Amino acid sequence: TIEYLYKLYPDAINHETTHGLYPIHNAIVNFNDRDNPRHVTDIVKFLLGCDHRVKLQKFKGTWPLLCFVCLADYDYAKVGTALEIIKVIYDAHPQAIESDEIISLIASNFEESHSQVREFINTQLVYSRQAKDH
Repeated sequence: TIEYLYKLYPDAINHETTHGLYPIHNAIVNFNDRDNPRHVTDIVKFLLGCDHRVKLQKFKGTWPLLCFVCLADYDYAKVGTALEIIKVIYDAHPQAIESDEIISLIASNFEESHSQVREFINTQLVYSRQAKDH
C-alpha cells in the first residue's frame, strides 16, 4: 500500500501534517496499534530509501527523527521491533546521535524511554565519541 501511494503521490513523503507529523512519524506513532509491528520496520526502510531528506524530518519542526523514535511509547512486548526501527533510523543518519538537540532532548526525557532503548543510545554515543577521538 505504501509503495502504491508513493507512486501516486511521491511529493507527499515530504508533507507535514497540521500536527507536525510526516509520513514516517505516522508509521512510528501507530506502531503499537499494528497486529504485526514488524511491518513498520519495512515502512520506515522504504520511506528512508525514497528520499534522502526523510532522515532529516523533524516532529513539529523541532524533534529530530532519531529523538522522536527513541522517545516514542512502546509496549514492552514490542520493544525488540522498536529497537530494529531505531537502528534503521540510526544507520540512515548516524551523525544525528551527536547533535545538541538529540543529546538535550534525550537527556531531559530519557527516563521515560525503555531501558533497552537507553542502552542502545548510550552505547552509540560512546562509540561515536571514541570514533571522533581517533
